[in-house]
Amino acid sequence: MPIIINEDNALKKLVTGLTVSDAGNPSRPVGVWFGQPDVQIRQQSYPYITIDLIGINEATERLHAGVVDLNYVPEGVDPDKNYTVQYPIPVNLMYQITTYARQPRHDRQIMAQLFGPLRLPLRFGMIAIPEDGTARRLDMLGFSKRDTTEQDKRLFCNVYTIQISSEFFRDNLIEMYQVLYPPLITFSSQDSIFTEN
Repeated sequence: MPIIINEDNALKKLVTGLTVSDAGNPSRPVGVWFGQPDVQIRQQSYPYITIDLIGINEATERLHAGVVDLNYVPEGVDPDKNYTVQYPIPVNLMYQITTYARQPRHDRQIMAQLFGPLRLPLRFGMIAIPEDGTARRLDMLGFSKRDTTEQDKRLFCNVYTIQISSEFFRDNLIEMYQVLYPPLITFSSQDSIFTEN
């Protein structure tokens, strides 16, 4: 499981596909980029969304010790084999999702869509990670309005702070093999020799 990359991609997919409407365009798409993108690859037009990873911390409330069989297949390993590993270290990945709009109507439409039950709900959020077939917990940590004026133009900004549960592997995966038992050896008291059954 390439930590962070899969979560990045899943989060981008989760917030992609929003549209807003106005008098000039009944279906204007909302672009999505990771924070600080290369200027040449980003065609900045309002409204748009940026995603930034802002922190990682250990989730000690989910910590376990010991060996566990994986109930999912991490990316890059043979799905037809069984693996065991030390319990992974649970972590929380914290992201900041920022929306930018020039019109207040666009701003409110984006808010309504992001707070919906299938994207960034206030409670019981989940995010699918298709690379390993898991669904992770997604928690809304906070929301703030940061509207401003930029070059004498209004800029409506919203900042969503979210947390996605994930895990780091302590060591490499260990491939499991079926144990082949040797022939059963028994002791015969009559002739004082070992016999093979």
